[in-house]
Amino acid sequence: MNLEELKDLAAPLVPSFAPDQWPPEPWVWALAAGLLVLIGLAIWWRWFQRTKTRRYAYKELEAIQQRFEESGDPQRYLYEINLLLRRIAVRNFHREKVASLTGEDWLDFLDWSRGRKRSEDPGFREGSGRVLAWGAYQAEPDRFDAQSLQQLVRAWIRRQT
Repeated sequence: MNLEELKDLAAPLVPSFAPDQWPPEPWVWALAAGLLVLIGLAIWWRWFQRTKTRRYAYKELEAIQQRFEESGDPQRYLYEINLLLRRIAVRNFHREKVASLTGEDWLDFLDWSRGRKRSEDPGFREGSGRVLAWGAYQAEPDRFDAQSLQQLVRAWIRRQT
């Protein structure tokens, strides 16, 4: 083999983002920023749609509490709380499963759908929610802690929506 038959060595390829080409052109930064904004908006929109029912339920719960503070009518308050819980339950579970529940069965369902107890309140069947079983239908509902009931219902709504 002669030295004349040998070919010259090829120069190494230059990487596309070589140190002398960094930072990239401004249009690359604009494109990356635009993609990040679109991804952020998509995530926000998905969260906004998923929590629409929760926001509505919280607003309704606050309105019920406000009406109770103005009127002081415990039967109406308990009836409206029960109605709100039932509407959310029918929305999330089969109507056939939820619509006919009353009394202790209703409280058992609320505790079951609440999941594991994460608060100090023992729940609907044995805690501040016990009054929901018959309270709205009694001539004079037993005294109950509206604030604890409100917190319990709020936690249940959070879990369901």
